[in-house]
Amino acid sequence: MTDSSDLTRAAAAFWDREHQQPFQGNWMEAARSYINAPFGGRWPISWFAEDFAAGAHFARALSIGCGTGSLERFLAQQLCGVVDAFDASMQSIATARSEARAAGVLNRIHYFAADFNQVSLPQNTYDIVFFHQSLHHVSRIEKLLSEVLRSLRPDGLLYLDEYVGPSRVDWKRPLLRDARAVHAEIPASCRIHDELLYPIQPDDPSEGIRSGDILAEVRTGFRITDFRGYGGNILAVLYPEVRWESAPESLLPKLVEADAETAARNGSYCAVIIARPRRGAGRVVALARYVLSAGWFRFRLRVFLKPKLLRVRLGLLRRMGFEAKW
Repeated sequence: MTDSSDLTRAAAAFWDREHQQPFQGNWMEAARSYINAPFGGRWPISWFAEDFAAGAHFARALSIGCGTGSLERFLAQQLCGVVDAFDASMQSIATARSEARAAGVLNRIHYFAADFNQVSLPQNTYDIVFFHQSLHHVSRIEKLLSEVLRSLRPDGLLYLDEYVGPSRVDWKRPLLRDARAVHAEIPASCRIHDELLYPIQPDDPSEGIRSGDILAEVRTGFRITDFRGYGGNILAVLYPEVRWESAPESLLPKLVEADAETAARNGSYCAVIIARPRRGAGRVVALARYVLSAGWFRFRLRVFLKPKLLRVRLGLLRRMGFEAKW
């Protein structure tokens, strides 16, 4: 791979396959009541519609990384007039259109395919922009957020439901200390691996590509008005490593308890973030910083992906325990 477009193509191919054979390791479905706790016992987007934005109506919205479209159908039915939405996976978009047609809202949802890292958005157009577990797949965060900043109306909103934990290249043994301690207490017959591996998705090179940079880059161009973490520190790492068909019923509550303790101590890896675009001089400065930061990142990406250096890095990663995951 040589640039962000290659990463996007590889990720799109992964999600096209995922559409056909979904990965059986979704901790968010299994631990819904735990996730819902910071949101009054409701799914985060329902909390947003019923509490945070109660009585509001957004004339035009944008959803970035729409997947198969469940969010956009909810928005069209509950909160928004017109929703534009895009994804890199053509299979996902086809399903989203079909489901929207069946729900009777396709006339108000405009789906299109686009590269997260290259998209150009219309300026001063949207009342609200949504990311739902998609920004952590973006390598050119500065480029995309600068487009979002320009595309939002001055009084618009940015809504993110995101993984903001360590980036895929930042995982080191100290970061897995808590998860490994919990993993060691899981019955051996229920573990997929005897030793917990680094939580890196090998088939999707965009997964967590720069997740650790998300909060800082959002703060550059936006004022965060609400931040609600909901964990993921232990569950996101361990849930896919368990043979749940043979696990005792007590295991999931134990993982939830460990997750809550770790998130309270270290900060959540997953969060809902609501922010408003910076205005005036702050907006001008933010756009300039995005341009400068994007240029520096592209330089680092080219260096990181040079074949000789990449082979050296992969060798180091394998020695650190990546053999079965990379």
